[in-house]
Amino acid sequence: MKLSYSTLACPEWNFDKIIKFAKINFYDGVELRICESQINANLDPRKVKRIKNKFFINKLEIACLSAYTNFNNPDYNTRKENILKLKEIIDLASALGAKYVRTFGSNTNNDIKKSKIIFWIQEAFKELDRYADKKNVKILLETHDDLSTGYDVHKIFKNKEFDNCGVLWDIAHSIRAGEDILTTLEYLKDYIYHIHIKDWIKLNEEKDYYVLLGAGVLPVEKLLLELKKIKYNGYLSLEWEKIWIPEIEESDIAIMQYSKKMNYYFQKLNL
Repeated sequence: MKLSYSTLACPEWNFDKIIKFAKINFYDGVELRICESQINANLDPRKVKRIKNKFFINKLEIACLSAYTNFNNPDYNTRKENILKLKEIIDLASALGAKYVRTFGSNTNNDIKKSKIIFWIQEAFKELDRYADKKNVKILLETHDDLSTGYDVHKIFKNKEFDNCGVLWDIAHSIRAGEDILTTLEYLKDYIYHIHIKDWIKLNEEKDYYVLLGAGVLPVEKLLLELKKIKYNGYLSLEWEKIWIPEIEESDIAIMQYSKKMNYYFQKLNL
């Protein structure tokens, strides 16, 4: 298993700082969030090449490109626009040498039947799967919003041949949706290629608060041991949502602590 952190934590950092912070804190890679301030599909190809070279020279991987596309809109043209946007991000990932691109299926909890959203995602993936194959990239659907549980997400892949589509497991979302780790893995173990990790405490029935790894309710040791059982060898990526929740711990501290704590668990559990 490898360690990365998402640049969701640090949208104001430049690539020199992103890479330096990853190196000095013993990360294997960095997950790049699509945003105007750092990286997006409109970048000059020469700049894209320079970014790729910076990571290569420093022996770091681009663990994933995190896009914000989704396919839950009843309007066909809107869904088609999202397919086209995701193709642009797939092109960018290919140019950067990144293996994975994150997408959402649904970006909000709403009254649309899940069966319809699942059909629309399957419809989009049918087209995108062929496109991603040509670019040597996999599209990863994040467990999020209406589709946070393994029970729901596995329906998208069951009996479907998507060779270049899989799952980004955001563990917090599946647990908050009422599904335990073992159940999620039973449904999704064959589809998971990338994992988002964060820890939290419950303030009340409706509100959580993000804390440093190991200080909250996330059963980290149980998680790592179960991932070992399924021979997961992808990234465990810290998703520190400082941009959305400014009152949580500073990003540089969270990024440093995550690496130290994870390596402690790796040594303790002989991983």
